[in-house]
Amino acid sequence: MKAENSLVHPFSIPRVLRYRPITVLVVAISYILFAKISFLTTIDPGTVSPIFLPAGLALASILIFGRKALIGIGIGSFYSNTFLNLGFTHYNEVLSLSTLSTGFYIALGSIIASSSASIILKRLCKKEQLLDKGLNVLSLLILGPIIFSTITSLIGVANFYLNGSISPEQFWYTYKTWWFGDAIGIILFTPLILSWSLKDAFARKKFNFFELILYGVITILVCFGVFFQYTELKYLILPLLFWSAYRFPVQITTLVIIVISFFAIVTTTQGIGPFNEEHINDSILFLDLFLSTISICSLFLSGIITERKKAEDSIKTSENNLRKNQILLESTLESPKNFSIFSIGLNYEYLSFNSQHSLIMKTMYGADIALGMKLQNCISNKEQLNKSLEIISKAFLGESNTTVNYFDINHSYWEFRTSPIENQNDEIIGATVISTNITKKIKDEEALKKSEEKYRNIFENIQDVIFQTDINGIFIDLSPSVKEFCGYTAEELIGKPMNFLQPDDEKSNIVIKLVNEQSVLDYYERLIKTKSGALKHISLSAKMIFDNEGNKLHINAIARDITQRKENEKEIAFQNQKLQIQNKELEQFAYITSHDLQEPLITLKFFSELLKTEFPKDLNEDIKQYLDFILISSDRMQKLIKGLLDYSRIGNQINQHEIDCNEIVNETISSLSDNIRESNCKIETENLPKLNGYSVELIQLFQHLISNAIKFRKKDIPLIVRIKAKLIENNWHFTVEDNGIGIEEQNQEKAFIIFKRLHNREDYPGIGIGLAICKKIIALHEGNIWIESTLGSGTTVHFTVPKKR
Repeated sequence: MKAENSLVHPFSIPRVLRYRPITVLVVAISYILFAKISFLTTIDPGTVSPIFLPAGLALASILIFGRKALIGIGIGSFYSNTFLNLGFTHYNEVLSLSTLSTGFYIALGSIIASSSASIILKRLCKKEQLLDKGLNVLSLLILGPIIFSTITSLIGVANFYLNGSISPEQFWYTYKTWWFGDAIGIILFTPLILSWSLKDAFARKKFNFFELILYGVITILVCFGVFFQYTELKYLILPLLFWSAYRFPVQITTLVIIVISFFAIVTTTQGIGPFNEEHINDSILFLDLFLSTISICSLFLSGIITERKKAEDSIKTSENNLRKNQILLESTLESPKNFSIFSIGLNYEYLSFNSQHSLIMKTMYGADIALGMKLQNCISNKEQLNKSLEIISKAFLGESNTTVNYFDINHSYWEFRTSPIENQNDEIIGATVISTNITKKIKDEEALKKSEEKYRNIFENIQDVIFQTDINGIFIDLSPSVKEFCGYTAEELIGKPMNFLQPDDEKSNIVIKLVNEQSVLDYYERLIKTKSGALKHISLSAKMIFDNEGNKLHINAIARDITQRKENEKEIAFQNQKLQIQNKELEQFAYITSHDLQEPLITLKFFSELLKTEFPKDLNEDIKQYLDFILISSDRMQKLIKGLLDYSRIGNQINQHEIDCNEIVNETISSLSDNIRESNCKIETENLPKLNGYSVELIQLFQHLISNAIKFRKKDIPLIVRIKAKLIENNWHFTVEDNGIGIEEQNQEKAFIIFKRLHNREDYPGIGIGLAICKKIIALHEGNIWIESTLGSGTTVHFTVPKKR
């Protein structure tokens, strides 16, 4: 950010100083402090300061901060010349109107001088840098002090004379002292402030740090020698300053000038050093001339050197840019693989060409072209040669044109852009031809055309309705199928809102609102009213289309008639309801039947046992056997009825809840403890989860699986049952593995059929309902169950239960 009214230099202004009140306050306080220091050099009463540093601060402030610094300069000058002890012989009385007016006029003079000097300097320098050019340095250090000092000294001394602060004999002496004091203040202090206020003042400079340390030590030693011992060697100061100007940035040079000035002022005010005269003020004025001379010379040299370095850098930059431009031009001509560029003179001779054009001419015509060769000697195809010469001849007449040619040799399309070449006198001296391989573009256009035809064919023949609306839901375009869809033609609907098709009692814009909020709408179902007044169910999918900047353009959508599907869904729902009622009735029938069969069966079994016990012991063996058959069949029938009753009861538990499968298995093991102990069975479980389910049914599930493993174990080895579970995608996959007798592969599916037995009753008792019950329980939990087994190697029962149901 550049300071207000600054020159080319972007001054580094702290953020806090960018506010006008703070700027004014800082400038005023700084002015007063430097004024107090400057008044210390006022030796004799009745004189002014011969070295007035605030003058340099005033000019630097307005150059850096602009007009807002003027108020601070005025306040600082007024206070310094009114309230500070100026040391004048007539300034012994209490402040009066005279002293206030003196302070006011001196402050006004400082404001006028600062403004005038800054305006003239800016105009002379023409927005160039003040310290980076020799002439600008001279303007700053000669013209600036002359303008500033002439105005301030004339107004100040005239005011002193008019109010009697100085006598007529002191007028010229005071005026000279004031003039030199302000001038030397600008020469010493303004370059220092400007140079150290630049934005790059603290940037890393290209100089040797050790050389700077050596330079600083030598400067201090020379100053001690010149100003305290060898006063006649005072001009040794100049080589030091020239060294700084040549080797270091301008900030170092301005700082060294202040150091040298400090030594010179201290020794001169103490009556020693090379500038010691009879009168102390004369000594300081002589010192002013010396400091002015060395400052102007050293800073002028620094400006010239900086200007030369910038010119050298500019030349180097220009050379680098030119080199880069040449490389870039060559790269531009050579890099594109599909661009052929060449220039032809008025005699059809080659003026220039890139490597791609050379390669094409070699490939197509077998010609090794070179600069100066004529086109007629390079193109062997007469038809193409005549066509090329005709086009180039038009360019010689000032006509630019573009043509497209197809080449059979490599089946490629090329676009030729021919333009005339003009010299500085606007005379045509040749033609430039830029040819581009547009084969891919042509093929892409053909493919796009076919794609558009295909899309148009789909758009015009699809049964669904493809349509487009603006972001407010106004129809822009619709496919012709809309006529069969709702009875309206596309022309009748274009320009109307989407809710035009909604039933009379439902004219909302909910669809457009959802698309605007979500950008995408999938399978949104609605009712529409056709032209005939019939209602249709539709499924609507829509998407908001955006431009490259993220602005909404329009909505693309597709509508599908789902009226028949809705009717089918209703029919399916009705049939489902009927099926559920029939299933419930069937379950109730099975329950009632199995329950009611228990009573006659118990009676039959009871009287059979009674007959067997009460008949004589010498009863006929056949009758006894018949009674045994009745008892066995009755017992088996009772088990079958109980199994059927258990099967019908599955699913009667209404509420499912979170179940810890570890607790379910532990409860199952506890209920089967006698069988487990008698069979010497070992049951191992791993990582069983918690899930939502029916606890009673799951206990039954594990009871049947463990009981089956115990029933079908091998008699010669201990039975081991392993129960595991792991999460696969969104399902808990359980396995119940045993080392029993196994199941043949062809019988693994049959095992789940109710009352289906795979073994004889003598060896393996049972009714064949256990796995059927397991299958119904898993179906109740929306899972699957299956068996993996090898005969003689054990069985693994797999079943799944969804993690979330």
